[in-house]
Amino acid sequence: MSEINPEFAALTGIEETALVARLEAVRKTISHAGEKGRSLETELMNLIRSFLPAEYGLSTGFVASIGPNGLILSSQLDIIIYDALRAGPIARLGSCEILPLEATYACIEVKASLVSTSDQAKKYAENSIETCIQKSSALRAFKNRYYYAPEPNTTTKSKVIGMPSISLRTFIFAYEAAGDVAQDPSRFAERISQFSRTTGDAHLHGVYVGGSAYYASIASEANTPPENRYRIRFRNDHLLASFKWGLIHSLARFPRYPESWTPALNLYHQVPDNWKEFPTDSPMTNSSESSHDESFGPE
Repeated sequence: MSEINPEFAALTGIEETALVARLEAVRKTISHAGEKGRSLETELMNLIRSFLPAEYGLSTGFVASIGPNGLILSSQLDIIIYDALRAGPIARLGSCEILPLEATYACIEVKASLVSTSDQAKKYAENSIETCIQKSSALRAFKNRYYYAPEPNTTTKSKVIGMPSISLRTFIFAYEAAGDVAQDPSRFAERISQFSRTTGDAHLHGVYVGGSAYYASIASEANTPPENRYRIRFRNDHLLASFKWGLIHSLARFPRYPESWTPALNLYHQVPDNWKEFPTDSPMTNSSESSHDESFGPE
């Protein structure tokens, strides 16, 4: 029997070439900017679906979170990756969905091209790395997740437990680079690091720029001095493979809530706890799931 040596790196290279061809096809056939964007998002979503396990759902839309002053909603997100086994959308509105933060792992911003805008500009371009970093920073404010957890020494009672400080993983996928800075990996890595530090609490887990480089933020511990944070590494080979590895690794390491917990989705509907019981003198009246403990568990 002859030996077969699979060339998986070569296969991924073919996929990269196909993505570039798809970008050109979209540009030559679709004039509407919104439809172009949706087409490219669909292409990437199909690619991601081909290698992500079925436990991860893929959607587009918004992430909702319970903030200190009530419900908050993210800006529209191109691709949302969520727990498809134990949760789902709060609402499905045509072509987009609203996912609760408790069910969400990551989001991906999709761009036909990625640029860098100078700080001297009056406004950062919509397809700039600066705008993407600002969106990442805004999403990191979505932290508090609420779940129902069984109370100790009982099989009938549960209470709401909060788990804070679990920020969404954020990725950027750009089909190509545009402009001098974005086309120079060293300068672009420096710009990502510098602008992230200026923005504060921003962390891009991965940035794929077709035909140029793949960038990844280097994680730091909480006690790392500020001058040693916001470090970026990059490579200019095996870009799509690096994106796949980085995404799978980041999702696999995302903290899971215990299997006996469930997302407290009723909190999103903000309706009064007006349950009525019969008979009223039942000895089981303390078996309610309405207990609400806002003390936070481990990160």
